[in-house]
Amino acid sequence: MARVTIKDIAIAANVSAMTVSNVINARTSKASPDTVERINEAIRTLGYQPNLSARALASKASRLIGVVVPFTEDQNQLLLDNPFYAEVISGIESALRARGYFMMLSGLGETSNEVDVLAQWNVDALIAIGIYREGLFERLRKRHLPTLLVDSYLTDDHVHHLRIADDQAARRATEHLIAHGHRRIALVTGAVRDGGVIEQRLAGYRLALDAADIPFDPDLVLAGSVTFDWGIDAAEQLIARRATAAFCTADLIAAGVLSGLHQRDIDIPGDISVLGFDNLPVSQMVYPALSTVDQAILDKGKLAGNLVLDLLEGRKPPRETRLEARIIERQSVGPVRK
Repeated sequence: MARVTIKDIAIAANVSAMTVSNVINARTSKASPDTVERINEAIRTLGYQPNLSARALASKASRLIGVVVPFTEDQNQLLLDNPFYAEVISGIESALRARGYFMMLSGLGETSNEVDVLAQWNVDALIAIGIYREGLFERLRKRHLPTLLVDSYLTDDHVHHLRIADDQAARRATEHLIAHGHRRIALVTGAVRDGGVIEQRLAGYRLALDAADIPFDPDLVLAGSVTFDWGIDAAEQLIARRATAAFCTADLIAAGVLSGLHQRDIDIPGDISVLGFDNLPVSQMVYPALSTVDQAILDKGKLAGNLVLDLLEGRKPPRETRLEARIIERQSVGPVRK
């Protein structure tokens, strides 16, 4: 079936195509109420849908927001393998949709050509999640678009930031384990990269140890990837290094740690306590239910969407927005066994 056009609406309503265009674009001052009603009735009857590409060309605004997730650990990973991204992106999309905008989502490698595709789609603004200062960021910056960075520690006067205070959140998480009597606390994490979220969480972990006069032991920093499988593998190292507690910088890792410890008949939290980070739905699906750091990911995504639209629409949001994180106590953390 051929697409219904403005000309079809004009014929059905017995008006000019220009009048139809004015009504569709809310310019109704030169049309009588009766004319407006005839046009709207023709639109409903014929099932007209506006051509967004044509509208974007006419208005020079696409109402598309580019959302990019860099592949920082595995260039071949699936974009939504990590449920953190699924939740934050859901929040972004819902906020954009509520304000009449749409999302173009892409996972990007450092040498990916999708940056050029974003430009071809004429996106109005960008949201980048967890990006580092690398070739990819420089390519995005050259687009000169309003840009919001989520969970990034880049210093750049041309972008806005949304994040939690990762170092302080990690410090409180480590202090929570120390308060339960733990001193051999392992940090189980993804790759530690300069200027990234994990580097900040490592710094917070060390601050808590220093404040409690617990010597930092680099053998208790287990860095791998933000995956369930890495958590399973790390469980064996926790046992070998006599850790009594594990602070995992992502719930996905923590869920793997729990599974790996169960496979080795380790009691949780009797033998080893496990604390996660994110408060993903999976944290309540595992056994025992996972104590974790809640950073309200869905709300964070919604705020990201609204911030970038405020920026785009000239409302001048703050250059940096920081959210609070809190510890959710469940059953995976307990006192150290004497």
